[in-house]
Amino acid sequence: MSAFIIEGGHPLKGTVNPMPNKNSIVALIPAAILADEPVTFHNVPKSSSVRVLLQIFRLLGGKVSYLKGGSIRLNSSAIDKYSIPKELANKERSANMFLAPLLSRFGKAEMSDMGGCKLGNRPLDTLIQGLTQLGAQVDPDNIFSLTAKELNGNPNIWQIEASVTGTESTILAAVKAKGKTVIYNAAAEPHVQDLCNFLVSIGAHIDGIGTNRLEVEGVERLGGGEWTVIPDHIDIGGLIVAAAITGGDILIKDAIPQHMKLVLQYFEKINLQYDIQDKDIHIPADQNLYCKPNVKGDMDKIIAIAWPMGFPMDLIPQAVVLASMAEGNIRVLNNMYETQLVFVEDYIKMNAKVVLADPSRVITFGPSQLKGSILSAPPVLQSAHALAIAALAAKGITKILNADIISRRYPDFVDIFSSLGASVRKE
Repeated sequence: MSAFIIEGGHPLKGTVNPMPNKNSIVALIPAAILADEPVTFHNVPKSSSVRVLLQIFRLLGGKVSYLKGGSIRLNSSAIDKYSIPKELANKERSANMFLAPLLSRFGKAEMSDMGGCKLGNRPLDTLIQGLTQLGAQVDPDNIFSLTAKELNGNPNIWQIEASVTGTESTILAAVKAKGKTVIYNAAAEPHVQDLCNFLVSIGAHIDGIGTNRLEVEGVERLGGGEWTVIPDHIDIGGLIVAAAITGGDILIKDAIPQHMKLVLQYFEKINLQYDIQDKDIHIPADQNLYCKPNVKGDMDKIIAIAWPMGFPMDLIPQAVVLASMAEGNIRVLNNMYETQLVFVEDYIKMNAKVVLADPSRVITFGPSQLKGSILSAPPVLQSAHALAIAALAAKGITKILNADIISRRYPDFVDIFSSLGASVRKE
């Protein structure tokens, strides 16, 4: 297992390109099964999740071609299997994204249990319910064994939660189903929009993209084409936090500011200063971070709520770090997943002035004077990433053990932050 060695106290300076959105590509690769012609994806992340999904695509019978500049071409014409290999499903939770396109193509799809990030209890009820409401039958002995004589549109699918996996799976099953499907309480995150926009580019009929109500009119055929994966808004949020807490001055290129507007509004509660320059976001030096009270003069809060109504759940740990470096108090809440905030116990070892009030609620008492420490990365990816970002601002050296979980989504963490002036190495 690898470790990150981070010497804090170096202000970040320079220009940086955010990483591609991993959550986009993990849906786009399975979506290629529905295309009747080859598709090419550009700006593909280097994530280990991508490697596993491409391996699944090949084992199902698909052809993967690696092109210059990190692009890939996928040809699904020879895919003739509908069972996702158990050993790969156990490695990668997003293997479940193959279920809907395989069901659409073959009328059958099956998979064993899944691996992935240990972000609390994440049931897949919404995924299964969406597919069954389009006509799928579930094997009572294995909920991931599905059959369907025919998939038919359903104009009245109400999701019990705005699940990304559930929404995307229902979309993938509906694009070639007969008739119209309407999804209420649909997830609307940037990566869901990216999937929808890609499908439209190859011939799908989808309305309401970016909202919580989606209409999908089934088509008989989807073509091929090229698509560039959008930047990762979670990575952009992490870069913003890293610059602010180190006193840095960075320009984040091609950041798609419209995806960051709500995040930046929440960060304004901590008086974070920024400048939007066309497609770029500039974080200036000399921040004066402090927690502003709400309009009643009471302690304000940052709360994770499904997009676009609230703060992104995956950025909650980084928000804790930012808030803890600011003067005053603020509450940070995540009622969506119960294990994400447990990292606070390790963060306190760095001299962070925070209190874990309960598994879903943190209160900050900044500003914190962080100190280097030896930590073991928690099994929740973004919590581990937040500790690494905090270490950039700590006095002294921080050693983060079991850093492979960070590298899984951020393989260029060391190179990117080193290019901005941080002292980071991997051993």
